[in-house]
Amino acid sequence: MVEAIPDAQLDDLVECLGAIRHDLGKYMAFELRFVGLDAPSEALRRALNADLLSTMRRRTADGGEIVEAAWVLWRRLRPEALADDPDVRAIDRAMSVLETSDLDASGSTLRQTAELALTVSATTRRLSDRARARVQERIDG
Repeated sequence: MVEAIPDAQLDDLVECLGAIRHDLGKYMAFELRFVGLDAPSEALRRALNADLLSTMRRRTADGGEIVEAAWVLWRRLRPEALADDPDVRAIDRAMSVLETSDLDASGSTLRQTAELALTVSATTRRLSDRARARVQERIDG
């Protein structure tokens, strides 16, 4: 859990969780925030495809591009030191569902997928905020 991480490791953890919040949490629901949960199915589908399947785009040294889906990015950035944290476990469960979600679905199924993506986004923010609060407590303490 974030609260059990030794102070000596806290700064590295805050940096890692900041990257998760930004790279994963922000971009896995980026387009979705613009269209909203009440958008028509086709607009919701386009947003989810962009957000979940192309969450991270990075340039390579040779001019190529690496595209990572949200669940791939999570597996790469996931802090093993927090494997027992409730927020990390919640993200793990959600990513398992999102990875197998049918983005060709419509109606309530598509909206449930969108709601889950927004929930993961909020969870990454909460996780990062908890670590930053620990740093602030250390400074204030």
